[in-house]
Amino acid sequence: MSEKVEVLKTKEMQELEEKFAMLVQTGRIDNIIDLLAVVSDNIEMTTAPMVDKMVGTIDNLATAGFVTQNAVRYANREMKKNDVPSLFGLLKLLKDEETRRGLAFILHLTKGIGKQV
Repeated sequence: MSEKVEVLKTKEMQELEEKFAMLVQTGRIDNIIDLLAVVSDNIEMTTAPMVDKMVGTIDNLATAGFVTQNAVRYANREMKKNDVPSLFGLLKLLKDEETRRGLAFILHLTKGIGKQV
């Protein structure tokens, strides 16, 4: 003999049941399960070296952004302080070691991009 047990559901539980029913009826529950499986697989595959590499990449991106932002600010200040240089004025800029270092960097960067294209 079994007794029938009636479970009283709160309003929140009824709403949750309706939402789950909708997910099951539309087939979306399968998508959610697949997504959870992908997340779980990624967590299991994550290793300390992988995390270190991701952190290093983020650090490098942040550094590149910081350097670029400072360079743009400096260039804007210099352009506001000075008139647009003439051709000879540009040649005078090449006397500056920092200018030559920056140009060399840009040329090496362009070469690196060209090798990959």
